[in-house]
Amino acid sequence: MKHLKTSRAPISQKAFVPTAPENVDTIGGTVTVHINSKTLSVPFGTTILEACRMSDIYIPTLCAHEDLGIGGHCRLCLVDVEGMRTLQASCAFPITAPIKVKTSTISVRKARKHIMELLLSEHVGECYACVKNGNCELQTLAKEMGVDAYMFGHPNVSKYPVDRSSYSVIRDMDKCINCRRCVRTCIDLQEVGCPRSYWQRSRNSYRYIYG
Repeated sequence: MKHLKTSRAPISQKAFVPTAPENVDTIGGTVTVHINSKTLSVPFGTTILEACRMSDIYIPTLCAHEDLGIGGHCRLCLVDVEGMRTLQASCAFPITAPIKVKTSTISVRKARKHIMELLLSEHVGECYACVKNGNCELQTLAKEMGVDAYMFGHPNVSKYPVDRSSYSVIRDMDKCINCRRCVRTCIDLQEVGCPRSYWQRSRNSYRYIYG
C-alpha cells in the first residue's frame, strides 16, 4: 500500500525543496537572513515567505497556502533580494545561503501594484455586484495596494457560464485569477487529478492549467 501515499502530481506541479539537515544545530543546519531591519537564523531551505512569517513581516500573496506545496503563480509576494537582477517570488525562493532581503521598497510596491492591476484586467464584472463583495482576498489586497481603478481595462461581458454541477463547489471561471489552488488541492491533497478533463471543458485548454 506504500504506492498509495506517493504523490501523483505531474512534474510541473512538484516543487523542488532543498533537503535540510536532520539536526539543525549542526554546521549548515541554519542560515542567517537579514530581512529589512531584522536578522534571524532559519532552517536551511526555508523560503523567504516562511522566514518573513516567522518574524511577523507581512507579505501579500494569493497562491501560497500552508497545506499546499510551492506555487509561485500570483507573483504578489515579490521581494528585493540583494545581488539579484530581478525581484524574486518569496514563496518560491529557498534560503540556502546568507542573504539580505527588502520587502517594501518602492520598486517592490510598484511591481505588486502592477501585478494586481493585470489580474483585475481579466476579471469580469464589478466587485459591488459580486456575492463575495466584502469577503474576498483579491478585493482586500487591491484595496490595500491602493488599486481603485482598472488601469488596463477589464471585461464586462461574461465569457464562461457559472458551473453549478457540483453540490459542494460553485465555479465561476470569469473570476479565476490563476492561483491554481483548486488544481493543486485536487492533485496534491485529494490525489484525484480530475482538472485534466474537467477544466479542459471550462477553459478548453489543458496547457492553460499546467503551463
